[in-house]
Order: sequence, then C-alpha cells, then structure tokens
Amino acid sequence: MYRKILALIAALLTAFAPPLPAHAAVTPQSQLTCQYLLNTWPTGFTADLLIFNNGPTIDGWTATWTFDTPSQLVAVWSADMNQSTATVAVATPMPWNKIIASGSAVVFGWTALAPKTEVPDDITVNGIPC
Repeated sequence: MYRKILALIAALLTAFAPPLPAHAAVTPQSQLTCQYLLNTWPTGFTADLLIFNNGPTIDGWTATWTFDTPSQLVAVWSADMNQSTATVAVATPMPWNKIIASGSAVVFGWTALAPKTEVPDDITVNGIPC
C-alpha cells in the first residue's frame, strides 16, 4: 500500500513540477578555438597557431590542416611539425607545452616557402574542428 501511495506522490510531483530551463549542450567545438596569424611575402610566409582551451585540461595535442597551395616547411618553433605532402601539415607539442589547462592557450609557429597562401579553413586539434 505504501508503494502505491509513494508512486502516486511521485506521479503528482512529476506532473506539476515546473519545466527545467533549456541549456545549450556543451560540445568540444565550443570549448576549443584557434586563431591563425599569418604574415606573407611574395615567396613565403610565417604563421602562428594559437590554440585556446575553455574545456577540460588537454594532455597532449595534435593539430592538422591543409594548405590550398603547396608549401615547403622551412622552420618551426614550439612544436614538432611535418608535412606528409606539400599540402597536409601536422603539428605535435614539445614536452613543455603538451598540456593546455582549462582557460589557457598554447602557440606555435612556422615559416614556409609558397608562391601564395591562405588561412586554412580545416584546422583541427585532436580531431576537433577549431
């Protein structure tokens, strides 16, 4: 009998409870943003990629992107970087900047030779578009 009474009370509370406010879902994309800083000249460019983390701490990262125009990597700072082809770039952290704490950022950069370049529109960090 007590179970029936408890079930009835629970049903009444559920029926008359005010609706919960809607909240936007927190997605990995909303927690991770990037800023690509570009300086060009006729035969090449330098670029920096700032990775901002507003989510949980990231322990290790891999940034990837493609270049519309083939480029030749010349120098890199604050990351290990390679190009599997003249248009695909992959960067991984140094031991001292592999952790991106919540609310902080890391930056790395490179110089490359290219007849022209654009800001990539497909940058990902650990597979998450930013």
